[in-house]
Amino acid sequence: MDPKISYFQTFLVAAKTKSFSKAAKKLGVTQGTVSNHIAALEKFFDAQLFLRTPEGVDLTPEGKILYEHSEKILDYINNAKQQMRILHEHPEGTIRVAASTTPGEHILPSIIREYRKEFKDVDFEITITDSEKCFKMLEEGSADIAAVGHLYDKNYDYVVIGKDRLVLIVPPNHPLAKKGVATLSDILKEDYIDREKGSGTREVIINALQDRGYSIMDLHVVMSLGSTSSVITAVSEGYGISIISEIAAKKAAEAGLVKIVPVEDLDLTRYLYLVKGKRPKNPSAVKSFWDFVSE
Repeated sequence: MDPKISYFQTFLVAAKTKSFSKAAKKLGVTQGTVSNHIAALEKFFDAQLFLRTPEGVDLTPEGKILYEHSEKILDYINNAKQQMRILHEHPEGTIRVAASTTPGEHILPSIIREYRKEFKDVDFEITITDSEKCFKMLEEGSADIAAVGHLYDKNYDYVVIGKDRLVLIVPPNHPLAKKGVATLSDILKEDYIDREKGSGTREVIINALQDRGYSIMDLHVVMSLGSTSSVITAVSEGYGISIISEIAAKKAAEAGLVKIVPVEDLDLTRYLYLVKGKRPKNPSAVKSFWDFVSE
């Protein structure tokens, strides 16, 4: 069995005090523990390290070699611990984030801005994709953290970073815009612009439809698009209607691109999550950011 760091510490104290009993007293252990540590080192190095004398113990030539290197080993370890402690207090480097559209474009920027007021040496590399691919990136180790609108895998640590409501958007001159309210039956009659498979938004819609006894197949899907912005563009140009995050919809509505129409009989609320990967490339920075968000 390889010796532990504590064995080298025991060896150094025994060498300096020239006594196993004095070393035991100084270390707060039994003399038998000191003897066991020294015996383990002698077995590992296949060398006698101490000579017993009437006054106590003296180092052998082999023991003197180990003494010199043991001090260096412990110095290196203590220096490494000190540098790690400093890094924990002042993290630096890059955090790789995989984010779905809504949290990535509308929630994360403000969180990161506040975090970087305190930790200026941490940068963020953000990849915008769908929620399902975010989890794949965590699994592959190509992302340290994910920000998503749907939990595809609950075997990760996660924290809620926001609450979102999905809303129906229609072209400004659409009949439903004039009506001012919609029902599920209205939506089922219209050309529908869907998000791509793997989208957290799409999963919320699927679940809401299932609660009403329907499936995504009951929608008249005319196209599937890979981002909220592309859906907004398609709706504004009259290709159909869609359901997207209220956060993004409000901005588009204020710009006059679409109209938001409340849906009376669908529950379209959801939470937005930050999910921590199991193998972060920069553990100190990730822990710092995670603690900041979790406070």
